[in-house]
Formats: sequence, structure tokens, C-alpha cells
Amino acid sequence: MPTVSVKNAQTAENTTPTERSFEVNEGELMFDGLDRQGCTLPHGCLAGSCGSCRVEILEGVENISPPSAIERNTIEALIAEYNQKYGEDHVKGKTIRLSCRTKVNGNVVIEALKS
Repeated sequence: MPTVSVKNAQTAENTTPTERSFEVNEGELMFDGLDRQGCTLPHGCLAGSCGSCRVEILEGVENISPPSAIERNTIEALIAEYNQKYGEDHVKGKTIRLSCRTKVNGNVVIEALKS
């Protein structure tokens, strides 16, 4: 089973930011696999269009599914928003994905991004 390690993970039992690892089913949506185990990431629509569940993939980019057209459009809008708000260097070289649309096929390390 793949492992998703979440930096600054918070659960009902642990409200102190830390790094926690969770086993998920291969091919499972990242959000669903984590939520099932009590690791709640920020979220909104859970359909890939609002961008609330954005995460940065810190390690294991090769172990996630390619983005769908809807996810790509949402990520492009998020990057434009970050560039306007914080400057182009803020997200340059980072892999941003939506946890509600990303399937996990191997080990990854993520961190939730703030809006």
C-alpha cells in the first residue's frame, strides 16, 4: 500500500502541526484516503473546480496520476492567483495538485497550501 506523508498534518487527536504518514489504497484519491483515516485537508467542492484542497507534492511526483483537464484549469488559475499575490517565485518549480482529484500510485510527501 502506498504511503502519503503529510507535513503539518492535523487530526482530531493531534492538533499540533507535525508530519504524519498514512497508508492509502493504490489508485485511491488522495483526499479520500487521508480523510478516511482522520487526516482532514482543507476542502470545498471535492470536484476539482474550487481549488480549496490544493497541496504541494514535495516528493513522489512520479507516483501520482496525471491531472485531468478540470484540475489543470483550476491549478492554472491558482498559480495565476499566487503569482499576482506573492510574485512569480512563490510557486516556481513547485508541483501543485488538488487532493480531491489526485490518485496515489506510490509513496508521496505533501503539504497543504494556504490560499
